Amino acid sequence: MKNTTRSFRLACAEDQIPDVEALLRAEGFGFEPEPFFSLARTLTAEPMPLGRSIAARFGYIYIQDKSSMLPPLALAPRPGDRVLDMCASPGSKTGILSRMVGPTGLVLANEPSPDRLATLRVNMRHLGCLNVATCKYEGQDLPLVPGSWPLILLDAPCSGWGTVEKNPKAAQMWAGEKTAPLEELQRELLTKAAELLAPGGRLLYSTCTTNVRENEDQVRFATEHLGLAPSPLPEFASFSFAPSLPGCLLVDGEGSAAQGFFLAGLTKPGTQGDMEKSEGRELPGDTITRQQFFARTGLDTSWLPEHSFLCVGGRVYLIFEQARKLPGELRWQGFAVGKTAGDSVLADATLRMFVPPVPDENSLVLENVRDIGALLSGQSLAWKGEARRRAFYYRGLPLGFLTVKGNRCLWSDR
Repeated sequence: MKNTTRSFRLACAEDQIPDVEALLRAEGFGFEPEPFFSLARTLTAEPMPLGRSIAARFGYIYIQDKSSMLPPLALAPRPGDRVLDMCASPGSKTGILSRMVGPTGLVLANEPSPDRLATLRVNMRHLGCLNVATCKYEGQDLPLVPGSWPLILLDAPCSGWGTVEKNPKAAQMWAGEKTAPLEELQRELLTKAAELLAPGGRLLYSTCTTNVRENEDQVRFATEHLGLAPSPLPEFASFSFAPSLPGCLLVDGEGSAAQGFFLAGLTKPGTQGDMEKSEGRELPGDTITRQQFFARTGLDTSWLPEHSFLCVGGRVYLIFEQARKLPGELRWQGFAVGKTAGDSVLADATLRMFVPPVPDENSLVLENVRDIGALLSGQSLAWKGEARRRAFYYRGLPLGFLTVKGNRCLWSDR
């Protein structure tokens, strides 16, 4: 049996790492950093389920096997890039891509299953991934402009042989020829990815299986029939890799204390230039500029580029400019950030990224995790003030907005 360890990642900015770690330690959790990724951690002490921690409740951590963190790191998008995530749910890799491309970038995350799409959207909202647009298509039928995506992640449906520690029946369920339908689907998805990939662009193909027919054989299909070429991948610290094809990494699960995983870097010959873009459609609603949003809310928008907000039916949505260039079939309504209240905008309580980085006289700063737990359990606090939302923090870490009702303030994430 493998000597697997539990891992998770911090879902925060680099300068927030000390505060998030302090929040975890205050509840008794122990962990060690992983050398391959600044946000990756290995769990060493778990006094209660990690998913019930305050850090998890406020979207500051995501429980994820460390092998699963590798595909976005191997694809390596830069700030401002556009990335297509063809098979995205539940969003573990999408969330990393979102953080890597930053507020000037865009991730288009596709998921064909309605239930899994709902999970993806909930997770992206919980993690504060405002730059992720989602859609629901069979991956092989995505209505996107050919040759228009410089970066594509295809984390393909697979037999999951590398997850036998978590799913002991996976190898038996997908034994022998039972994987044939999966292999056909993987080839269809690779074919579509090759069509959408821009000249000079990079495709990262990954699976959580050790099955050669779903891994190396599919890479051979891509290079021999789709015109793609291998693209070298770096070997990541703290992992052991088994022999594989050029441009491929096969994680040795036992040697890495992680799930077995396969990654392949592929590129389309040519030079990236000005790619064809769809004009998209005009979006409905009244536009609110960043400056107007700040004036109507007083919330921190300094981290945002010159994006705009739309007011539609009393709801306010953040629209990333890159999302306006999506094809009309993929018109994105934006990321819901609040609702109008007269001449002001009432921000959703969970949007910690809009909490001012420095508390003011109207803020609530809590030093004890027991006090946060009391708020989460439904207790309210006395408050005298005019504001309808009150920013609150754990020490210097923004957590969200308390709702003010009369002379009391309370936490509500609804």
